[in-house]
This record gives sequence, structure tokens and C-alpha cells, in this order.
Amino acid sequence: MTNNIFQLNRFHKVIVRNLQRNPKSWLQSILIFTGLPLVFFLINLADFGAVNLANRLSFLEILIYFAFMFSPFVLFFNYNHPKKGLPEVMLPASVLEKYIVMQLACIVIAPLSVLVLYGGMDSLLASVFPRIFEGYAVQQLFLKSISFNNFSQMFLIQQAILFCNLLFVRQKVLKTTGVFILTSIIFLTITGLAIYIMNSQNLFDDTESISLNFGNRNFFEIYVDDHPFVITTQLARIFTQVVLPVALVIGSYFVMKKKRY
Repeated sequence: MTNNIFQLNRFHKVIVRNLQRNPKSWLQSILIFTGLPLVFFLINLADFGAVNLANRLSFLEILIYFAFMFSPFVLFFNYNHPKKGLPEVMLPASVLEKYIVMQLACIVIAPLSVLVLYGGMDSLLASVFPRIFEGYAVQQLFLKSISFNNFSQMFLIQQAILFCNLLFVRQKVLKTTGVFILTSIIFLTITGLAIYIMNSQNLFDDTESISLNFGNRNFFEIYVDDHPFVITTQLARIFTQVVLPVALVIGSYFVMKKKRY
């Protein structure tokens, strides 16, 4: 029996098609991401130490963050456009297959491209010219910048952008910005009310029971004798870094599945 939901052969063809489309954009990306380390190298060649390792790491972090979080807009902005999105809809593949490819492109391919192109050129120059290009930006990235908290925050923003990108058809950037602003206002309002209620109950009088290191706990590490502020914060972490991202992933799939042209 033919599986109409997921077929490896169809899935592979969708991946290949996404990698082969818009070669001009790929060429521009290659020139930009490999060109930046070359520019930094030339600056250092003219004036030794002008662009140090910390500067190169900062540029790599910014590029990866941008590629990861805004990849839904960059790669799939026209997906649900009434006219420009028709080629995507007409692809001989299931919604699940196209959705998984979309997630892989945003989560893996986009940031990995930056890491390989920029990081690879930076490492090559650092290996050949260690006196001019001291240290490796990629090595510092893995040592200092990558953490679960950073990834979870970026993943939440990325999935929110992907959801809005699939939900809205026109004025996507403006509407997505509005959603983020409204969400921030609601979150700050709820946080303020929670703190106000706790303060009115004199729960902050006993500050010794509030451990300043509770943020390093596991999400589900909540104890009965914890201060209400700690419990509330832990529950907020579970919601924002576990429940909400999963809900957005599922929601994006169903928005994509229900889309009609």
C-alpha cells in the first residue's frame, strides 16, 4: 500500500529541490559569509590586531542568530502567497514532508551554512596566518556561546516567526512585529500582576527562602518547600521553553495543512 503521508523518496526530492532553487541567493550567501573573514583579514594585514578574535566571534554569533531566527522569512516568505506560493503547493509531496523539510531548512541548513562558510574561511585563515588571524571563531563559539538556554530562546522566536509566516499572507513582517509587541505587553502585565499579588501577601518578606541559583535547575525540578516566586518562575520556564515551542511547531503544521488557495 502506498503511503501518502510520508515517502522517503519524495522527501528526498523535496530536500534536493529546496537546495537547488534560487542559485543566485546561494551565490550571494557564499560571497557574503566567506567574504567577511577575508575583509577582516585584509584589515588586520594593514593594521595588525584591528579585528581580534572577540570581534570575529561576535560577527559569527550575530550571523548564526539571524540565520536561525529569521530563516522562515528569508527562505519561505512567499510560501502561502496566492500566486508566488503555488509552485510550493503543487509539489508532488505531502504536507508533512514539505513541513519537515521547512523545519530542517530553518533549524539546521540555514545556521549550518553560516557556520561552514564563515567559520570555515575564518579557520582556514587562522590556520595559514596565525600571527595575523589569531584563534578560531568556531572554537570559541562552541566553548562560550552555545547553551541550552540560548538555543531554547532562539528556537521559541524562530517557531513564532514561522507560525506567523504561515498564518499571515500579506504584511507579514508588520503583523508579526505587532504580535511580538502584544505578546510582550501581555507577558509583562501578567508578570507584574503576579509580583504585585505576591508582594501584597508579604511573600517577599522572607527573601532568604529564595535561592538566586534556581534558574540553573532542570525545568521540572520543583520542590514543595520552594518559595512561590521560584515555583512561578519555574512554571513560566516550562511554559515558554517547552510547552509554547511545541504548541507553535504543531500549530504551524496545522496552519500549513489547512491552507487553501
